[in-house]
Amino acid sequence: MSSTDLTDLAWDLASDGFVGRENAVRQVVRTARSRGVPAVLTEVLADPSQPPVARLRAFGRIAALLAAPLPVGRVTQAA
Repeated sequence: MSSTDLTDLAWDLASDGFVGRENAVRQVVRTARSRGVPAVLTEVLADPSQPPVARLRAFGRIAALLAAPLPVGRVTQAA
C-alpha cells in the first residue's frame, strides 16, 4: 500500500467516514499487521463497532507508521 493510497483513503475517511470503505480499511490492517504495527492500533481500526473517532485516530497513527521509511536491513513481507 503506497503513501498515495493512504492519503487518498485518509481524505475519503475524513470526508465521508467508513461506510463503503471497509475493504480498503481491511487492506490497511493486513499491511499494518505484516509490518509489525502494534496490535492495539490494528484492532481498533479493524473493529467497526469502535467509535469512528477512535478508528480515525488509529488510522492516522497506522498511516504515519506505514509511510515512515523502514530501518536499513529490515525485511518485510509483500503486502
